[in-house]
Amino acid sequence: MNDEFEEQERLMRFPMEIVVHILKVLYYRGKLTPKYLCLNKMFYNVVLPMIYGYPTLKATNFFSFVETVSSNKKLGEHIKQLDLSYVIQSGKNSFVAKLLKRSKKNLDIFVAPQTSFGLAPLVALKNCENLRVLDLRLVSETLNLSELFNSIRNLDKLTSLSFPRSSIEMDSKLMNQIHWPPTLSSLRISGGISDEFLMKSTLPSTITNLEFAHCPHIKDEGIKSLLYKFGKNLKTLRVEYPMPKLRDDSLDIIWDYCPNLTVLSIYVDYISGSFFDDFNLRFLDHQRPLKTLYIDSSGMLGTSTKLNPLDLAIALIDKRLPMLKFIRCTAKLGWDPKSDLLSTIIEELEDRNGGLYLGY
Repeated sequence: MNDEFEEQERLMRFPMEIVVHILKVLYYRGKLTPKYLCLNKMFYNVVLPMIYGYPTLKATNFFSFVETVSSNKKLGEHIKQLDLSYVIQSGKNSFVAKLLKRSKKNLDIFVAPQTSFGLAPLVALKNCENLRVLDLRLVSETLNLSELFNSIRNLDKLTSLSFPRSSIEMDSKLMNQIHWPPTLSSLRISGGISDEFLMKSTLPSTITNLEFAHCPHIKDEGIKSLLYKFGKNLKTLRVEYPMPKLRDDSLDIIWDYCPNLTVLSIYVDYISGSFFDDFNLRFLDHQRPLKTLYIDSSGMLGTSTKLNPLDLAIALIDKRLPMLKFIRCTAKLGWDPKSDLLSTIIEELEDRNGGLYLGY
């Protein structure tokens, strides 16, 4: 006992800043466990916000965590991030609602679980006034978008919003009445969003990062209408597969409608073989700022020969994309990594202190 007491005494002589730094290192390495709470009062006060600030929640500890936080209201005030992506539970909306109510004061990031997210959690969201990131992409059950927008209308600090993948369409009469968070900069559109929603909704000009994913109802008209109106504001654009109602050249308009992109991620399924042609990459009154380009493929029949690396090589050499430095392409494009064309692209990017990654 004397040895343990002496060891604690020596540790207490360390400056508080060093102790906190050591504990943070242990936390980020996943080695900071609740046993440190029992060492002494100082450790308890330092470690408690770390453990409860960013808890690692899974199906095995989710319910016990909810019960612990529910029995001690002060614990919830330490929670800054709730990532429930590994929690697969159904019919337990009350538990999610409890967590949101207890953590409402300082909650910064919330990732919803993979199944249900009903009315009770939506109501609880209204009071999470410091929420910055709301990610509902994993929610597989139907979620009413009208109720969602009603829940976030007062979240003035929200900067990132991801729609659920099974969201239903909104009443067209309400589309012009949507109150978007004033600081929203990133939006992920997915689920049952329609062309009518894209055409009638007035997205805020603060949005600079836009993503489309798993939108079975969106057609060319909807995406073109949205990009025509808001494309100039975008710095990042991602269009994921599948988007079954888009044509095989729907995204050729990106260069024209979104001239200020710095990051572009697309599937070859939705662009034509002339994507990098001079006609599409026509002259602008400023240099295109695109720095990073991701080209993926579904691997469907015909996609492996759709895009010729020669067109990309010429676009780089002719300075149609003068700021482009990093390109990541899938091997599904059918490009020969040993070809002279790929070597030309690699050399050009290396001259710009960038590179090409060809992978799966």
